Amino acid sequence: MRVFGSFKCGTLNLEKIEIKSLKREELRNPRCERCGRSMESAGRGQGYRCKHCNTKREAKEVVAIDRAIEEGLYEVPPVARRHISKPLIRMRATTKGGGESVIIHPSR
Repeated sequence: MRVFGSFKCGTLNLEKIEIKSLKREELRNPRCERCGRSMESAGRGQGYRCKHCNTKREAKEVVAIDRAIEEGLYEVPPVARRHISKPLIRMRATTKGGGESVIIHPSR
């Protein structure tokens, strides 16, 4: 993540934010197949167990994360923008030095 803006008198004023990467999935403690409750760790290297019905599993489960935001460049609405900030609508989807393109999400 990269942010653009200023810091003045103890206040952080963001003008733009670039989200470079998002986590698409996370590891969670598994759910018990019998009772549906979350399992607890049985100790280091011993897997997981349900303390209510003693069901056992070996590893955590991978769960996909639904995101309402995408990677790219975002800006504040025009009413909140300072006069020296160039609007993203006037910028083009340029390529950086490494050849990767930036997706622009203008506010208007």
